[in-house]
Amino acid sequence: MKRKNNFKLIIRKILAKRKIIVIKFILIFFLLNIIYPKPVSYFASIKQGDISQQDIVAPLTFSVKKDPEEIKKERKKAVESVLPVVDYDEEKTKDMLNAINIFFVNLFEKKEKSIDKRLENLNDNGFSVSKNTIVILLKPEIKLKSKKLKAILSQPIKSGIIYSKDKIPYIRERTISLRKSSGEIIYLSKDFYDLDEAREVVKNNAFSTIEKNEEIIKAMDELTDIFYSPNLRINLEETEKRRKEVSASVSETKGLVLKGEMIVRAHDQITKETELKLKSLNEIIGEKKSVFENILLRVGLNILLFLLLFFLYFYIVKFKKHLWREGEKLLTVEIIVLIFLVLISFLFKLENTFLFLIPISFLALSFTLLYGEIFSMVLSFTIASIVAIFSGMHFTVFIFLMVSSLSGIFSVKGIRRRSDLYKPLLIISIVNMLLAFGIELLSRSAIIDVLKGTTFGFINAVASVFLLIGLLPLFEKVTETTTNITLFEWSDLNLHLLKKLSVTAPGTYNHSIIVGNLAEAAAESIGANSILTRVASYYHDIGKMVKPEYFIENQMGMKNPHTKLTPQLSCIILISHVKEGFEIATRDGIPNEIIKIIREHHGTTLIVPFFEKAKKRNNEKKIDENQFRYPGPLPSSKESGIVMIADSVEAASRSLQEPNAKRLKSLINEIIEDRFRDGQLNNSQLTLVDLRKIGESLLPILVGMHHLRVEYP
Repeated sequence: MKRKNNFKLIIRKILAKRKIIVIKFILIFFLLNIIYPKPVSYFASIKQGDISQQDIVAPLTFSVKKDPEEIKKERKKAVESVLPVVDYDEEKTKDMLNAINIFFVNLFEKKEKSIDKRLENLNDNGFSVSKNTIVILLKPEIKLKSKKLKAILSQPIKSGIIYSKDKIPYIRERTISLRKSSGEIIYLSKDFYDLDEAREVVKNNAFSTIEKNEEIIKAMDELTDIFYSPNLRINLEETEKRRKEVSASVSETKGLVLKGEMIVRAHDQITKETELKLKSLNEIIGEKKSVFENILLRVGLNILLFLLLFFLYFYIVKFKKHLWREGEKLLTVEIIVLIFLVLISFLFKLENTFLFLIPISFLALSFTLLYGEIFSMVLSFTIASIVAIFSGMHFTVFIFLMVSSLSGIFSVKGIRRRSDLYKPLLIISIVNMLLAFGIELLSRSAIIDVLKGTTFGFINAVASVFLLIGLLPLFEKVTETTTNITLFEWSDLNLHLLKKLSVTAPGTYNHSIIVGNLAEAAAESIGANSILTRVASYYHDIGKMVKPEYFIENQMGMKNPHTKLTPQLSCIILISHVKEGFEIATRDGIPNEIIKIIREHHGTTLIVPFFEKAKKRNNEKKIDENQFRYPGPLPSSKESGIVMIADSVEAASRSLQEPNAKRLKSLINEIIEDRFRDGQLNNSQLTLVDLRKIGESLLPILVGMHHLRVEYP
């Protein structure tokens, strides 16, 4: 029953994957069909200044399309004529004016009241006014002018107050379109106020007409602060809507050419107007082409695209299984390639010379570092073919892009640091320039085009390398893949973290270096990533820096602190070095693939010495074995499994008395067999053949480490 359920689960997974593939294929085809440029026009070679070789008569009546620049200018002018729309909030205006009236009614109540009582009454009604302002306003000479005072305060509110005039977008000649319930009117900047202007106007008017005294200015300042808030609101949505409408209303045509009308006579020079007529005629002819012809064109295009994509995905499924399994990484590759094609799509419509600017070697360099040379070659071939198809089936374009990609793929091999990227820059520059130079000469281009093409080839190389420097860290993060460049940089033994390890835990440091040598040899023997295994080995035990004295390799004649601890507590301390190593690595920005190996290098192995010690202490009573196992996870890659084996073998080899080749071989086989039986390598993708090769590769290094030396007198 269980087997049946497992079988059903596998079938469901396969069907789910197939659905995803079909959806992705449809999306990719749809996007590529959108990017595909329109076929070349009939009169494409006839431009302003050329001489017409024949009489061209209008075969039908058509409208002349304006020049794109002319349309752009007209639209810009039309859009700029739209005034920003500002709404007048009449409800808010009414509320502010009512508040002013209520304030003055409460202030000048006829009942005899003290200033304190009046102040309390105003505060109760929501007017947070100071006593000083009340005293000023109750002066007889000001009280007599209370109506005027109210009018001064009300005038800016009635005119309209906006938060800030500087915030009004698209304002020209300081004019706006003000919308009220009664209708829409044109308002000049001087007809309304922003908050600061309104306050200044009130203070100046009060000073000049009520009382020429500094006190009145302070009082007005306080009152405007209480009563004033913007009652004009910029309506961005309506403004944008009007701008779009007026832009859309600009006519794209000017004039009409009648059927049978002579457009240009043979041997006449093509003028700007004639060129526009011919372009318009091209578009009309293109639109009137037979539907059947267009369908055939699309069918041919999609057959080619299907074959290219089919062989690309076939290669990935067959030879790049980890990419296929890790769907997120493959999706990232697809998105990067599609974005690249979309960004360069505008170049398809230009002359072939401009296609020398397509920085395909940037993608070739990136994917070589991320996924290897063969994958990068296959992907470059696919991209170069698509671009060649889209640029009008030009074989020269394919040659340039493919050879440029190959120069990038081969030039990046063996690079260990970002500072070494001058090598690809030099190689790609030379190859691109020679390619462009040769293609242009073969095409019998003018000398100016030859020079332009060669220059574009050089610019392409520089852009590719600089894009690589800028975007490679992002690609590494997004794809969760660490390139060899990054690994080599982290392998420097002078780095702060490794230096700290050598000082804090010298025994662990020495152990890590030896594990690195063992792991590198093992990885090379089965074709795994030897650089990753070596560098990950350097860092796999960095967590031991926290409590180095609890690990035997760092005790160096010291008393073993575990003698005073219970086996359970000793295990907790030993197990903690994995968690602490993960935290240190995360904090110091160590690449994800190394962090993964730090977490996995012990898997869920049993700490045998302390487990046996606990059993003895408990008189062989049954104890929970899980307390003495590392929490995992299990190694999830070949590299992680190799580091686990190398770590165990190196540590165990130190406990051998008189280690010789026979004993060491027996020890290696025993450890590999133990890890295999314990299920520690179940997720590591290591086969039995791999394990045999790993064992054989570890032996010579261990024998070399433990070889007997001649006793010196």
